[in-house]
Formats: sequence, structure tokens, C-alpha cells
Amino acid sequence: MATEKKKAEKKTAEKKPAKKVATAKAPVKKGKKKLTSENVTILVPRGGQVIQYFNLTPALPTDTGRGDWIFTEDGSTQDIETLTVGFAENPLPLERELERAVLVISMVQNPSSNGTWRFALGGVATDHGDEDPNNDVVVDIIDNGFTLIAYVQVLENSAEYIPFGFVASFTDDDTGVVSIYESQDPGIVPVRPM
Repeated sequence: MATEKKKAEKKTAEKKPAKKVATAKAPVKKGKKKLTSENVTILVPRGGQVIQYFNLTPALPTDTGRGDWIFTEDGSTQDIETLTVGFAENPLPLERELERAVLVISMVQNPSSNGTWRFALGGVATDHGDEDPNNDVVVDIIDNGFTLIAYVQVLENSAEYIPFGFVASFTDDDTGVVSIYESQDPGIVPVRPM
């Protein structure tokens, strides 16, 4: 019995501690500015992708004019006026095809508005018919209209300023009437090289 106990102790002593597995950390967005002004810059790394989260709080029009829609970076309360998505200079066409920024915009409901907001009619409208001639931004609405995803890519060296407004529907809880509204901001600037 003493021999078996020694063997068991020896096996226990020989056991090596489990190796720690390195966990992947979220990529650091180098050069991303804080919202000290009303502009936000997102830099897409060469050959890579960035996912950034935002919130949109729409507002009904008032007697004096448009409602004040608030577009913020997730975790911030400052309204964004211009969003710049910058790409590195990159001579490799395959990497350029894969580089993109994915902007996830969640609709924030205001409990005092007595209704439900959803993205509608494509989710965005530019000021002019062909405001994005390079087709750098593609928009998709998911989650029953509560989330808008914008994919931003710049394949050639260029810089554009695309002024647009968010388009959303509001369903009144009492009457069931659905109305469509458009915000007046922000602008997006896809640019390569940054």
C-alpha cells in the first residue's frame, strides 16, 4: 500500500500545470480620436477590419422645427457631426478588397415618446442623388429595423464627403399610425490614404 501511495504522489508531482492559453484581445484602434469635438475618426489597419458601435436617438419634430436626433459613439453622450473612416495607403489590391469598417448603429428608444422607432426605407438618405459615386458605403438593416449596419470600404485613393440623414419610422403606440422622419446629420468621410 505504501508503494501505491508513493506512485500516486509521484504521478501527482509529475503533473504539469495547465498552460495558459492566450486570449485574443480586441484590436486597438490606433489613432481613434475621443469625442472632444463633434468629429470621430476611425482608422482601418492595413489588410484589416474594424467594427465600431454607435447609438442613434431620434426625436419627433417640435413646433419650431426638426427634432434633435443624437448620433453618438457607444459609451459617449456627445453628438457626432462628422465621421471619418481612414484607410492606410496599400498597393495590394487583395488587401484593399478585404479592408473595411463595419459601423453598427443601434436605435435607442425614448420611453417618453409613446411609440417605437425603427430604421426605414434603406436607413439613410444622402443630400443628392449620387452623393457616393465611388460606392464606398453599403447599408443593411437588421434586427427588425432596430439596427443599421454600414460597411465602409475605399478601394482606390480618394476622399469623399457624404452628407446624409438617417431615415426612420415612428409607430405611435396609441393610434398605430406610422410616420417617416429623416435626421439632418451626420456626414461621413471615407478616405484613402489617411
